[in-house]
Amino acid sequence: MSLYEARVYLGLLRHGPQNGNEVAKSAGIPSSKVYSTLEKLASEGIVHTVTTGSGTQYISIAPDELVHRFRQEFDEPIDYLEKTLPGLAAFEPASEVLTVTTLAAIRENSRFIVSDASRELYVSIWQDDMEDLRDALEAAHGRGVRVFGMLYGDEVPEGIGSWMLHSYQQIVADRLGGRMLTVVADGEEALIAHIPHHGQASGVRTRNPVLTLIAQEYAHHDLVLQRAQLQIGFDEWDRWWLADPDLRTIILGKSLETDEHAPATRRTKEEGEPPR
Repeated sequence: MSLYEARVYLGLLRHGPQNGNEVAKSAGIPSSKVYSTLEKLASEGIVHTVTTGSGTQYISIAPDELVHRFRQEFDEPIDYLEKTLPGLAAFEPASEVLTVTTLAAIRENSRFIVSDASRELYVSIWQDDMEDLRDALEAAHGRGVRVFGMLYGDEVPEGIGSWMLHSYQQIVADRLGGRMLTVVADGEEALIAHIPHHGQASGVRTRNPVLTLIAQEYAHHDLVLQRAQLQIGFDEWDRWWLADPDLRTIILGKSLETDEHAPATRRTKEEGEPPR
């Protein structure tokens, strides 16, 4: 059952018979997706239709019936796999680059990678996604995984490893046209995602050793650079990179000469700059 299907089922269960527009509102899904989702559930017998004088309404089956169906659907193959898999050769994860689309899928894959880590995690994440990953990070830290993180936010996460706050968040957001999410576990698996201001989020998940190394080096470099900025002092740091036209273009993603309204935007102390 997909996330949309689960939301539709719960919306019908909570609010009773509804038409398509009502289901979209109660389930919190786009109206463009509601009818295809209802048709899928109806084809599986999880939702039924009732024709009334005002049109078609949808009704969900009872929760105990849904659970019974799921048990029938999954218990048999799970039992089979449980008996068969131990006799097979050890599984070697593929090194291919897998495409991950939608923000929900990106977050789910990130949680799994964090939950599967056994030694070390490098994480670069924005506040928008932090709460979704916090429980998995806390659990990883609790089982002894070393966590090193860069947060594009306002407050250092407490009790889940070593974290830094990025000091040029607006510059990065402007350059990316949104935000990124990067997770590297044990130097063996990585997820790198771009979440734009407009349009669909997309990312890649890989065990390719070269791409995983690049992702980890990016996160490592970002953390070291932030510590260097704190040590040198931001006023001196800003004077240095603003005086170099090539460096300005690299950092801003464009030349200041092409945009006279592009200052060195970083968080000030009033906005939550980390202590020097």
